[in-house]
Amino acid sequence: MKIQRVLWVLFSLGVGLNVKGQDTLPAPVAQFSVIAEREGLRFKPTYPMLVQIAGAPPAFYTSYWEFGDGHFSFEESPRHAYAHSGEYEVILCGTAHYDDNKKPPKPVRKKVTATAYASAPPSPKGVFTAAEQSIALRTNRQPVANQELFCILSYRNQGALYTTSGRLHLFFNERKFPNPHFQFLEARTHYGETPEVAYSMAPTAPVFDWENWSIASTGDAVSSLWAESTSSAEEWLQKARRDYRDERIWRFTELRPGETRNLFVTLLGMPTMVRDTSAFIHLLAVFVPSDPAIPADSFQLEIEIVNSHDPNSIAVSEGRMNFRRAKNSPLEYRVRFQNTGEGPAKRIEITVKTPKSLNKRRIEPLEWYPRCPICTEPPQPGGCLDTAVTDAGVVFTFQNIYLPGTRQRDCSDKDSTKGFVRYRIYTERRLPKLPFRSQASIVFDKNEPVVTNYATTRFKAGLSLGIKAGYGSYLDNEATSSYYFLGASLSPYSSWRTYLQGEVLTGLQLRTVKPERVREISGDINTLKGDLDTLISQRILQKGHEEAFSLELPLLLRRNLSGFFGVGLGASLTIWMTREENTISTTTIRQLYRRSPQGGAMVWTPLGPPQLTQQEKMQALEEIRLLPTVFGDLTLGSVRSGPHIGLRGGWRYNAERWRPFAQLAAHITF
Repeated sequence: MKIQRVLWVLFSLGVGLNVKGQDTLPAPVAQFSVIAEREGLRFKPTYPMLVQIAGAPPAFYTSYWEFGDGHFSFEESPRHAYAHSGEYEVILCGTAHYDDNKKPPKPVRKKVTATAYASAPPSPKGVFTAAEQSIALRTNRQPVANQELFCILSYRNQGALYTTSGRLHLFFNERKFPNPHFQFLEARTHYGETPEVAYSMAPTAPVFDWENWSIASTGDAVSSLWAESTSSAEEWLQKARRDYRDERIWRFTELRPGETRNLFVTLLGMPTMVRDTSAFIHLLAVFVPSDPAIPADSFQLEIEIVNSHDPNSIAVSEGRMNFRRAKNSPLEYRVRFQNTGEGPAKRIEITVKTPKSLNKRRIEPLEWYPRCPICTEPPQPGGCLDTAVTDAGVVFTFQNIYLPGTRQRDCSDKDSTKGFVRYRIYTERRLPKLPFRSQASIVFDKNEPVVTNYATTRFKAGLSLGIKAGYGSYLDNEATSSYYFLGASLSPYSSWRTYLQGEVLTGLQLRTVKPERVREISGDINTLKGDLDTLISQRILQKGHEEAFSLELPLLLRRNLSGFFGVGLGASLTIWMTREENTISTTTIRQLYRRSPQGGAMVWTPLGPPQLTQQEKMQALEEIRLLPTVFGDLTLGSVRSGPHIGLRGGWRYNAERWRPFAQLAAHITF
């Protein structure tokens, strides 16, 4: 019994330590071995154990190799022959698919000593996809936050006569996204390419002033590249610097006719990349030879940001849209899939759940693989792609095609097991300003469906400026006063959710004539001496006018319940400034009396006529009061964007009391 308790305690401690240290454990590292063969060196990887995702296809690795001499391979266990003896740094980067490990294996670098082989290829192969290309890009996988992305930049001299020098430009981190996606880590060159530090700005490249560029800025005495380059290269570079934040430039020399070279770049996915998951992003490469006889070229690589390396995914061209231009606008989606079965797939059905914000009646297939024509009526022999619209969404069906499986015995190229559908669809004309998302379900023959991630499109908040004018009434000292106001508002554009709205309102209370006030004082006797007295009577008349100016700063929480009715609650601070001008007229009557006995009593007898004097003075009073206010708000009309009428009422704290007020305003937002 004691042994069991001890074992249980040790087991509990072990589990606790494992859970606590789960995030601090180092990432697993791949390894590889090298076997010398007759025609070259055989490289074999050894990867950490995979953790199968429940319900997903079988987990597997794909490999990317750099051999340290300008050559690369995507084979699992490649053979490579070196043209020259020496020591080379070999890089292996393995990508786990359908793996539930929190930390993928890190790339491994190892020094390999090799001898020259007669079977060595004369020049490396590139990643070109068309015969006319002079430059091309390819990555080893889709980008993921906090993971390294290996990029192959291939370039070649398509001219038949001349050797040329020139520059290679690589652009990344598009400006249309609020945050950069990549950090530049390093470039590996094997043909003497040198970086242009004067141009390659990091981490963020401002637009370079090419018109004022001088030869001295490069550190050597070469002629100006731009005097020799074509107008197309200038246009590409100018546009690229407007579209991208970061640029790297390398100079190459002595590129012979027909020669192909590879330059390798490593980028690190930034943590902020996750905000744009399932969005299309781009890398741009530009080839600018110094020889004007050789044409410049550019290549844009489209990749999508993913959370994990799942070959089955959906991505959208616009992860964020400007709502002002979003209505009836095109979006492009791409659904990627991979057959992980033991045999080829002959029928693939892709159902994309399409939200109500997208018009299913306006869909255009753009590109797809396996290559096949669109299905016709009546059906034609051979494979084809059928497009249909159902209540669930859009359905693409590859019929009578051949897509090999990754576990198929005769399949050595895993890229051949992948396919995709790219299509364009338009947003509706009446579009709510709410995020919408699509998800794909992929069925290979009669197998269980494979469900992809969501591709979500959100709208930028946008700002809406408004102009507001109206009439207000309030209770002040038991009397009702009124004023006119004019102001502006700031709020998110055409919001469908609860939002904050700020305003600045200036009010003007016109000159108000105050009622006359009369005060009489009589019978004030001033005894002079003996039997002489003076009786003083006064009449005081006060009249004037009042003006007021206000500055109100309301902040309210609003919700548009429909396109024609909205409500809100808020508070404001009103600075109320008043100015009074009063005229005070005082009339004084003085009468001299003599007191004398008459009939046994003392009698006052006036002496002479009364003396009349008048005095007038002006009095100005200014007062500034801070009046907190709480209120409710109702709006009718085009409340999301456009003209509408607002009614606002509440209480304003004035003279140590909460007093009611109301406002009626015409408001238009843009």
